[in-house]
Amino acid sequence: MTTAGIRINRVELALCRLPLEKPVLLGSVRIESRDYVCLRVVTNAGVEGFSIGYRSGSNLFEAVQMIAPRLIGRDPLMRQAFNLEFEASHIPARAGYVRALSLIDVALWDIAAKAAGIPLYVLLGGLRTEVPAMPVVGFSYAERAIAEIEDEIERHCGNDETLLKVMIKGPDVAANTRYIRALASRFAGKANLAVETHWSWRSISEALETCRRIDDCNLAFIEDPFLPQQWRLAGELRAKLKTPVAVGEDVLDPYGFLDLVQNVDVLRVDATGSGGVMAAMNAIALAAAHGRRVLPHVFPYLHLHIACAQNAVMAVEYIPEHTGTDPIRKLLTEFPTIKRGKFQVSDQPGAGCALQWTAVREHAESACAFE
Repeated sequence: MTTAGIRINRVELALCRLPLEKPVLLGSVRIESRDYVCLRVVTNAGVEGFSIGYRSGSNLFEAVQMIAPRLIGRDPLMRQAFNLEFEASHIPARAGYVRALSLIDVALWDIAAKAAGIPLYVLLGGLRTEVPAMPVVGFSYAERAIAEIEDEIERHCGNDETLLKVMIKGPDVAANTRYIRALASRFAGKANLAVETHWSWRSISEALETCRRIDDCNLAFIEDPFLPQQWRLAGELRAKLKTPVAVGEDVLDPYGFLDLVQNVDVLRVDATGSGGVMAAMNAIALAAAHGRRVLPHVFPYLHLHIACAQNAVMAVEYIPEHTGTDPIRKLLTEFPTIKRGKFQVSDQPGAGCALQWTAVREHAESACAFE
């Protein structure tokens, strides 16, 4: 299609709170719902762009709501011009708007790919059409029998998914150690387990109490031992372990990635929160230049396209539907398929975020539109 004169003439925004089938327990924290911020950008050419992100207790909805009116009348293909213009006029408040700009950027990339009539991974260069899938399992592990979690892992191994992530949280070193060692022993030679620790520690000595006890378990990596801003601690811990360390999904800018990439083995990237598609591509290129691997943070329909354009991406993470902990599929028209343990990228034009807007409206707790 011709893109001459294409302009944005409508922006819709919705906040959807979906109850979880199974509440998630992380230490003393109980999560009973997921809040999604959904964005729809409409053009005068009839091409629409979509994106979705976790609210995660932030002001993401309000931030996008503030920015959205500025999109009206703009050329959706001039993404960088809009991003830089907005950032330059809001430098002191930049941290509060990066995630909002990320969702806008993803929606504009969706429009660009659809206008070009090609899938995003091709627009980004195109390298491959399938990427290993990494399911996140074992939610609320402290409240479940370990045999139940073993059955869950076995189910994915039967689908040739051999890289899986489980989680621990809290100060109970003995219980967490028993749990991880039992799983590692049970699936030795069959599955490669990674461990998410949810920023459990604030000191090296505290982290080492657990990490040294599981360092001989041949884990794929230990994730988020510290906040991403604590990259010095991540680097110090990494130097004391043989298990790889992974951090990064909450980094807000390239400067943060530059500090972090030198102190981790696996860089976590999230295009919906760290500046958008190009910011994610730049972070991945930075990781590749430092000889690091990359693992995107969930949102597989989008991150699969990025992974199919970048060789440094080791897998694409997702939360299986059977866990009942991420009901995002209720808002989507399609979800990428897995064959032989690998996500298969779609050849449909766009960025893969196929929101079903009638479902979004049905589940919206708050909504607004600008034109």
